[in-house]
Amino acid sequence: MRFLIVLFSILIFAVSCNRQPENNFNFLKDASLSISTKLERYLESDSLLRTRFSPDEIKLLRAYYEQVDFEPTIASTDSTLLKKGKVLTALVNESLAFGVPKEVCLPLNDSLHPVEVELRSIVNLSRILSVVKHGFFDYTTKKSKEIQAIDVSMLKQFLAKKLKKDRDEYIINQGPVSDTNYRFMAEGIYKFVNSYTIDTLNYNPKKDKEVKDNPKAFAIKSLRAKGYMNSSYSVDLYQNALLEFKTDNGLDSTYELNEYTIEALAESNKHRLTRAAISLDKVRQHAPYGPRYVRINIPEYNLYFYANDSLKAIHRVVVGKRDTQTPELVSEIRTIIIYPYWKVPASIIKKEIMPEVYKNPSYLAKHHYKLCRFNDTTRINPSSINWSNRPSGFNIIQMPGKWNSLGVIKFEFLSNHSVYVHDTPQKGLFNRKVRSFSHGCMRCQYPVELGKTMILNDQEGRRKKSMPADTLDSLVRIGDHKAIALKTRIPIFVEYQTVTTHEKRLTFHLDIYYREEEIIRILSQKKHIKPLSK
Repeated sequence: MRFLIVLFSILIFAVSCNRQPENNFNFLKDASLSISTKLERYLESDSLLRTRFSPDEIKLLRAYYEQVDFEPTIASTDSTLLKKGKVLTALVNESLAFGVPKEVCLPLNDSLHPVEVELRSIVNLSRILSVVKHGFFDYTTKKSKEIQAIDVSMLKQFLAKKLKKDRDEYIINQGPVSDTNYRFMAEGIYKFVNSYTIDTLNYNPKKDKEVKDNPKAFAIKSLRAKGYMNSSYSVDLYQNALLEFKTDNGLDSTYELNEYTIEALAESNKHRLTRAAISLDKVRQHAPYGPRYVRINIPEYNLYFYANDSLKAIHRVVVGKRDTQTPELVSEIRTIIIYPYWKVPASIIKKEIMPEVYKNPSYLAKHHYKLCRFNDTTRINPSSINWSNRPSGFNIIQMPGKWNSLGVIKFEFLSNHSVYVHDTPQKGLFNRKVRSFSHGCMRCQYPVELGKTMILNDQEGRRKKSMPADTLDSLVRIGDHKAIALKTRIPIFVEYQTVTTHEKRLTFHLDIYYREEEIIRILSQKKHIKPLSK
């Protein structure tokens, strides 16, 4: 009996192994079946498990097609696209117009069956809607976010739109459009895509021969490729196009082809738009700032102070060089310091100050530096040191005064990076368009005025002023070291967005630290974006 049971089990196993699985796609080749029937069988089979759809996306597809009686939206049986399908697949190809990298979407090619084209297209549309709503990148972990599946009602609402402008507006509106900055940037990206040619060729200004040998010829070629010039040429046409391009890229208003202009011209509009998508994504995911805060955008070289939800001040800033970068951070300004001390960072002591001291110990006195032993504030007389042996292990503090590298005022906040917002004796650098010259701190133009504006808006309880703003002028005139504690701390956000907007017009800034270039490299790895799996 036991033998018969075993034999029967073996026979059942053999039959099951030889059975053709449902997911062999053979029914897709049956010309007698309508595309609706094929869609239904495909969605009911295990075939979907062989796709790159998430379980939630599969659930979305099944719910949608059940509600529309499995009628196709995109494709027809004869491998052509329906009229509406052509419009919708074109929308996927233009996803950057909505700030969505194309890598989010699954590719469509001629080898796919119409049913696969249909389902991939619908999934792609759902991913675009999801990304606009939830974002596509985690900027803390530097990893892509998993795509959340949208609700079937949202998909149907979108597909019910008959006019292109209505569909496009519907997509844009999935983002936080109540945020004016987001709305303007989203509309700015959309307008840019519809105003300029989206060229795709990037150049290396340091290596490409045609860029180095004839910069003007290259500039004309690039301006034409980007849609700033047509095939005609005159000096006026070229100069006007160049100035328009420079305005869009936050560059100077001259006709000079300097290194920054060439670097910008070497970047394709597609690459530029991907940066815009990243900037929009950062705005999309940013928590509300609150009614009162300081915001610094590193590539823009600007500081913004808001109080009572309105912009109170804009100040130019100088940020870190490429090898001493200003970090992104979130903190709170708690103290305004008049005539601050500067404890020189160890890296600057080692690389910049000590080599000068070894050559000439009077360098310390000349620059008002106080020499101390490590972890000690007791002053050491430099003449008591035998500098010929190149000793190390010193702390150096610069004394308060107009000579101090922090200037006459510093805005102090906690951070792990030992950086501040402060004044500087080097005022001339604020006249530069590209202002990356510091060791990482943010030097502020007209910092006393900023301090006065902060004090005017330093409120406690029922709008009680903490102190008269003019007091700051008096303290600066007196010239003594003094710390002013703010009654209400001011949140500060130091951010990195290479694309900004002004009245729905985009401005592209140089990716001075190549931070967004790193993100673009991650995005270009096609497997980076994964659908959400539960």
